[in-house]
Amino acid sequence: MELRHLRYFIAVAEELNFTRAAERLHMAQPPLSQQIQHLEAELGFQLFRRTKRTVVLTEAGQVFFEESQKIMQQVDRTIQLRRQTSRGELSQLTIGFVSFAADNNMVPAILQAFSTLAP
Repeated sequence: MELRHLRYFIAVAEELNFTRAAERLHMAQPPLSQQIQHLEAELGFQLFRRTKRTVVLTEAGQVFFEESQKIMQQVDRTIQLRRQTSRGELSQLTIGFVSFAADNNMVPAILQAFSTLAP
């Protein structure tokens, strides 16, 4: 299973309509339907009950939808953290000092200066 399969599934589950989900994903409806069928075959259970007029999640599909949303949120969070790290927005600063520096309020002044330079 690939992340794109989860994205496809989530779009269909949110829209409960293959045509609207395909438009949202900027793809044609037949390939989307095929991808969902492949996903169902890989999972070994049906995600949707389909008629000519309606699409509804099965009970298993509802559970899979909730868990898929959590997975995609975690993926998005991981990507965001990676971007922040690469821009230097997330890092660790380790400070060591002697008691003289603390007694003379040097540490707060240095931390304030650093904070101004590297928010």
